[in-house]
Amino acid sequence: MRITFSPRDDVLEPAAVVGLGPTARTLAVRLMLLSDDRLGKLRGCACGSIVAVLGEAQDLPWADGVTYLGRNPDAPRLFVPAMLCPNAAMDVFERAIARRAGELPGPWAVLASPPRLFSLADAALINRGHLSNWLEAQR
Repeated sequence: MRITFSPRDDVLEPAAVVGLGPTARTLAVRLMLLSDDRLGKLRGCACGSIVAVLGEAQDLPWADGVTYLGRNPDAPRLFVPAMLCPNAAMDVFERAIARRAGELPGPWAVLASPPRLFSLADAALINRGHLSNWLEAQR
């Protein structure tokens, strides 16, 4: 079965934000501008040219081109596009993702465009020093 996504009737509350490529860098710069208090409410991880930030909707930063992800109670191990819904039932979709992920630990972030699957298991409190080092490595 080929999975496609269509607009959701019931938008999910954002629980994460993801940036890819140049948008990941923009998101990281935006994170550096946050107050220590607000940054302390967020967890994040970076893998190559992907930056993912997890937190409460009101604490997540905004940057042009990012994708907001939400969680559906029928698929608690997934973070999926908040405004899109797969053409399969969420519990079935989650089981398919788990099979596809193999040894990759959950929870997982799923992006529709471009299609991406990556683990959020290493998400940790965001450290300005680590963030700065990641930004420097991306130059």
